[in-house]
Amino acid sequence: MSLHSQRTSRLTFAILILIAAATQTASADWRDDIGYTQLTNELGVATPTGAGVAVSMAEAPDASARYLPNTSGTNFTGKTVTNETASSTGFNSHASGVAGLFFGNTTSVAPGVTSVAAFEANSWINDALGLTTTTAPVAHPYSVQNHSWIANGTTAEIPEVIDAAKRVDYLANRDNVLIIGGANNGSTSSVPHLLAHSYNAINVGITNVERTVGNHSQGNTTLAGYGPGRPRPDIVAQAGVTSSSTPMVSSAAALLYEVAGSSNANNVEAMRAVLMAGATKDQFADWDRTATRPIDETFGAGELNVYNSYKILEGGEYNGTVIAPTSSVGLFGYDFNEPVSMSSSFLYQFDVPSGQVMDELSIFLQWSMDVVNASTIPMEFIPSTDPLLGGGLANLDLHFYDSNNSLVDQSISSVDNFEHIYLTGLSAGTYTLEVSGDRATEYGLAWRSSVSAVAVPEPSTFVTLAIFGGGLALRFRRRYHGRRA
Repeated sequence: MSLHSQRTSRLTFAILILIAAATQTASADWRDDIGYTQLTNELGVATPTGAGVAVSMAEAPDASARYLPNTSGTNFTGKTVTNETASSTGFNSHASGVAGLFFGNTTSVAPGVTSVAAFEANSWINDALGLTTTTAPVAHPYSVQNHSWIANGTTAEIPEVIDAAKRVDYLANRDNVLIIGGANNGSTSSVPHLLAHSYNAINVGITNVERTVGNHSQGNTTLAGYGPGRPRPDIVAQAGVTSSSTPMVSSAAALLYEVAGSSNANNVEAMRAVLMAGATKDQFADWDRTATRPIDETFGAGELNVYNSYKILEGGEYNGTVIAPTSSVGLFGYDFNEPVSMSSSFLYQFDVPSGQVMDELSIFLQWSMDVVNASTIPMEFIPSTDPLLGGGLANLDLHFYDSNNSLVDQSISSVDNFEHIYLTGLSAGTYTLEVSGDRATEYGLAWRSSVSAVAVPEPSTFVTLAIFGGGLALRFRRRYHGRRA
């Protein structure tokens, strides 16, 4: 029996706006926080603006069924917002706040965006995704799509929730669109069903000014029928609510897509990796990861940093090799790979020059869940991840070795569609990154690093210690040589 025959009415999930008009509370200096001011200071008038990048947004309706942003003010001069649902009779203040942070002329980092498509969230789920029509999702000719709302289904609706999650993954893959959705507000709230449970979407949380609290839904995905046990959120931004942090990430993505242009970085797997590798951790005293949990349980990959992500794109693309590399990658860079086979691993060489230390190295690997159509009925679409039909999730791993082929670190999650290695204080030497997997799949790999000269004691200080404190000088030498060993 087709899914179409089982659905005779439109589904209405419990869709919630992530606190009405909350985007108005975003800190005025949020662009400082994400490295945008640093970028503009460096680039000046050459700073990217998101010009030429098509974007879209879906908004939950208010009590009067309004979902469109009010773009009549000067903050939206030059913008064209196309109503893709065509049922709104007015403007929604929450949508206006989201739009301001996403593509506002003076309140975003993508003021050059001029073409925006707007959806009502229920219509997007039922019609654009094709959930109740049981057709394939409609074309999404956008680079970035923002969702500052959450939705949960009842126990009886879980099959439809999983269907919708798969459709999101199919859409992201088919149309190469970066779908960005918010986590729920409140640290004890549950991970939302829609968007947060999709593999190929980004889930955004928040952090406070002190970077001590993530007041958003956090923990693992829970749907038994679609990849439980995956940590959420993926990334955070400093804001009061996730309605604000989500368009901050979307705005940064729009800027980065302008930079990517027609390069391989415009592939969604690469762009997700670029955003995640650029995220910073030093604000958080207790950020951590493990070999099998690639990101932090509260703050994900860290805090959005558009400067770092821009530098990754500026660094350019480096191709992995199946034989030992003969040259090293740059301090910043990425790769988008479309291997026909993963029978051999792909290798990347990282060098730390003599007399220097790599203070920080952030490497992020992203690939997509493959969703296919299981229906043989014309015009019907039944999303499936059955490997026999060409669907499912590849299992890729990262291993990082030193020049002696000794393992330095690894990221080997068996449930996620990403891996992450984050290291500090790497000593001088040659290192090799290995990307391996159980089957061929497109992947995006991105990294950033920084090096500095190794600190050495000042000669005058050493002489003073040697003359006036022989025992102390002896102990100092032992500690020094111990570290060098």
